[in-house]
Amino acid sequence: MPTIFVLDVPEFLPLVMHAQEVSELAVTGPRLGYYRIQSQGTITLHRKALGFKPAVWHGALTGGLIGQVEHFDNDELRIGELHKS
Repeated sequence: MPTIFVLDVPEFLPLVMHAQEVSELAVTGPRLGYYRIQSQGTITLHRKALGFKPAVWHGALTGGLIGQVEHFDNDELRIGELHKS
């Protein structure tokens, strides 16, 4: 199950608040300083919808993740299932 761990700091709260409004995403926490955002499918986020400046956007995964980065550029992030080889 794709999962993003989001550091519980004010800079990343727009990501958590956005995820709480998306029915396909489950948000838990904060616990031990992190929120957990999970999905049964691909997690897709858009920088402009979150209001993130590029520096914050590129730091969004500093809390870690479970899954595979399918796409990550200046505007879109997609995390999917981890594919084992």
